[in-house]
Amino acid sequence: MKNLFQLCVLFLTCLPSLFAQGADPKPPCSDEELSSERCFAFGATAYRTCSTEKVNHVSCVVMLDRRYPVTLPTIQMSQGKQVFVLIDNPLQFETLSLDLTSATALPGTEQLASLVTAAVPQIKGFETSNVTTPGEEPFVVSVVDPDQDLMNTINNEFLVMQSMLDSANAQLPSEQSAPHPNLYEQMRTVYEQLNQATAPIPRPGSGGTGAYNPPLDAQLTPNPWTDYGNWRNCLMYELVGGASDNVTCKTGEPHTLPAFSNVLGAITALQGQLPSTPPAPAPANPVFNQTAFEDIAKHIQGEIRNLHIQEHKDQVNARLKAFQGKENTLLAKISVVAATLTNVQKDFVTYYQNILMTTHGLPLLLTKSDHTPLSYSDLGPIDDPQSTRPGNTPVLYARFLGRSVTYAVNEINTIATAQTSVAAATAKVSIATVTVLYANPRLESSAGAIVSFVHNRTFANQTLTTPPPGSPCAGEPGCIVIAQTKTDPEVVPFVALHWRIRDEYLMPDHRRGAAYGSIWVGLNPYSLLPEYGGGPTFSWRSLMFSFLYNRAHQTSLISGETVGTPICFVTPPSGSTTPPCTPAPPAPITQTTPLNAFAIGVSVRIPTSFAPATATGGVSR
Repeated sequence: MKNLFQLCVLFLTCLPSLFAQGADPKPPCSDEELSSERCFAFGATAYRTCSTEKVNHVSCVVMLDRRYPVTLPTIQMSQGKQVFVLIDNPLQFETLSLDLTSATALPGTEQLASLVTAAVPQIKGFETSNVTTPGEEPFVVSVVDPDQDLMNTINNEFLVMQSMLDSANAQLPSEQSAPHPNLYEQMRTVYEQLNQATAPIPRPGSGGTGAYNPPLDAQLTPNPWTDYGNWRNCLMYELVGGASDNVTCKTGEPHTLPAFSNVLGAITALQGQLPSTPPAPAPANPVFNQTAFEDIAKHIQGEIRNLHIQEHKDQVNARLKAFQGKENTLLAKISVVAATLTNVQKDFVTYYQNILMTTHGLPLLLTKSDHTPLSYSDLGPIDDPQSTRPGNTPVLYARFLGRSVTYAVNEINTIATAQTSVAAATAKVSIATVTVLYANPRLESSAGAIVSFVHNRTFANQTLTTPPPGSPCAGEPGCIVIAQTKTDPEVVPFVALHWRIRDEYLMPDHRRGAAYGSIWVGLNPYSLLPEYGGGPTFSWRSLMFSFLYNRAHQTSLISGETVGTPICFVTPPSGSTTPPCTPAPPAPITQTTPLNAFAIGVSVRIPTSFAPATATGGVSR
């Protein structure tokens, strides 16, 4: 057992050299490796992706896909290392920034307290619609009627009024009337197309994989997330028209034009025909001449007094009121159209300016060593607050404190926000966050059970009524001997304290692994005595596998008693020195003595966590 103990100590001494090859190798990445998911190179340095399973002991990269941003778990780093945030598939119509949102110094959990806590229980047990109302039938006048000529004149005036109303309704935006067919639909189409590009989060199919479904009102529209150049040309043609040589509004089909052009020109032309509020001058060619319409109505009111038959007066009055109602409806509709066109024109002018300024280029893309562009851009590094502090910084930045920093990846959409202005803070939209914890604790604890290769022995007197052949009691029934019961192996609950040797490493499945030197203590449930020891431990994720020296106990007979030897006979044989069994012999006398042994332990890590002092949980690895 002494040799076993010495072997365990020697193994612990040699353990760092055994794991020199287990740590992550960090050679520079070649250009061929850049296509892999774990190697990135920009500038003159190569980096690999940050592990979310273990503490990262070298500067590393966090890669976020702009078309499907996913916030990763907290990245844990060693002191002074950097996390570089890269954006894959950046969009051509937005700018991205990496902005600090918080930085906190956090205390780590006390592992000795965790050890005691685990040990104590063992010890103690948006649209409007236009409807053209058909003109009413002319009045029917009898042949002998003094009002016939005047009623015919009034009917002709009503026909003029109806013609004015129909002409005005025909000029207002409607999906079924000229001269501006589908103007509302055109406006809705442009808005749908703008919504494609101004949404901060990806739409289904925007990532370039799977089927892309254009908006319902904008079927001939490229996907701005993957084909921004054609989307931009298509929108500019729809907004202001112009040359159509380079316009492609359907990916893969060149010179595919949209269903309309120069919607801003159509809106401006219609606005120039709508009534204006005095003292502004009236339009030269108004959609509806309200003054002329009301002059005709006043003239009809004067003609009503010249009618002789009361029934004719009533008929004309009723019809005049109906036309005045139609006038009011038209004026309300014109008011709504004027307000709508004003707002839409303002929007479209702004968006046209922004689209014009947002050229389809990505000057910030990184390049390989041969200057071949890569698909991702660099937002910058995240630094450890400890490494940037001045020399006289107070204890807030003490090394034993974990330093948690959170950065937000913010985007400013250059189609929704003009590049010719200073972007307000509200224009920034967070698409993901990156949280980094700078802490590298080596002391951890665990709780579990060991399998000890020590026999648990109990002894008791046993009467052999029919002794087996060859036993010392053969031929003598009624012999009492000392019998032994063994339990092998022993299972002992234990708690352990572990000191990590060297850095963690990644297993073939990219899960965390580490090697430790451990000490442990447990309570043997068989002997109710404490046991202790030490040895090497290997972890995979949260499981700890230990190979331990065990300072155990064993129970043995004393006073010369041995197992199987008769201690008395019911009827002693002739010449025997073994006493009779009257009175009954005492129970075997035993003693418990220390023993050096070997054990294998399986336990669950209680890793060091870092959280605000008022919190109950935290980040751990």
